[in-house]
Amino acid sequence: MPRLDAERIALWRQFCQVSAALQRTVDQQLVEEHELPLAWFDALAAIRSAGGAMRVHELCAELGEVPSSLSRRLDRMEEQGLVRRKHTPQPDDRRAVTVTLTADGRAVWREANIVYRRLVQEHFARRLTDTDLGALQRVFGKLV
Repeated sequence: MPRLDAERIALWRQFCQVSAALQRTVDQQLVEEHELPLAWFDALAAIRSAGGAMRVHELCAELGEVPSSLSRRLDRMEEQGLVRRKHTPQPDDRRAVTVTLTADGRAVWREANIVYRRLVQEHFARRLTDTDLGALQRVFGKLV
């Protein structure tokens, strides 16, 4: 196992800084063009990918969020009419809540997804060669 040297520390910091900068850029553009923060877009995308509804604890796991932070976000998203929450007791969890996309939530996601994809292309994908992509896949595969 390689030892933790200055080069690895510097690469880690650079990785974190680049990731944060790219996320800020995408967030800013989504807010400017759709009044939709990236965190909201990510939640809508996760729910959509799950078929339009998912339990809150599954959404927490998918987004890597803590329940209290996600709950506040879902409160605001529900106030905006993007999602609906419903108490759905399960045999394994009697407090279970399911989050469902509303028609407005689906429409907002569709429109914002066009901008999101454009931004990912502009700030990430077009800057990488196929060789770069292969290298990132190998690196990320080791980290996950």
